[in-house]
Amino acid sequence: MRLYAQTPARAGRQVLHDLGAVAWCAVFAWLSHRAYLAVLGLQAPGLRMIDAGRDLERTMGDAARTASRVPLVGDDLAGALDRGTAAGDMLTDAGRTQVDAVSSGALAAAGLVVLLALIPLVRWWLLPRIEYARAATAACELRTAAPDLLALRALSTVPYRKLRAVHEDPAAAWREGSGAVIDSLAALHLARLGLHRAETSEHRPGR
Repeated sequence: MRLYAQTPARAGRQVLHDLGAVAWCAVFAWLSHRAYLAVLGLQAPGLRMIDAGRDLERTMGDAARTASRVPLVGDDLAGALDRGTAAGDMLTDAGRTQVDAVSSGALAAAGLVVLLALIPLVRWWLLPRIEYARAATAACELRTAAPDLLALRALSTVPYRKLRAVHEDPAAAWREGSGAVIDSLAALHLARLGLHRAETSEHRPGR
């Protein structure tokens, strides 16, 4: 498969476009990372809730164990303090839920930036490059095997003023199988793709 033209000017433009696509990807990869970190910074309140819940759970647990040793009312005190431990668990769980939600949001933000980068990249770089590669590959195969087909493509794609420069009635000359006209028309199509014309071409006599 031919990815690049043979003429220096066209090939140079293609290389520049490819480098631009690489730079575009690099910029948006950086922006995606920055967006991820920016949203991830919103985890701070949730992390503080987790720390506070763990501290509360630990403090109330220690207090409950200590209170359980108090004569007569120790069990009641320990039970009341255990409810504080449960509150610490709830606070920790709430913090984890918030942290998880922010983490998901950070991934979504990063993915959105990547998507915004891919849409124009696919539309204005990838699809044209694929289209060119297919057209150039087919043209390279046909320029020696079937130049008359390249000439036919030129008749349907090349501006009419350029066709008239080849022959006053290029379609009629193509139908008659004029080797010189077919060569010239095929060369026009190849030139559109930045490809060299075939060194030799053989045409059957007029049809």
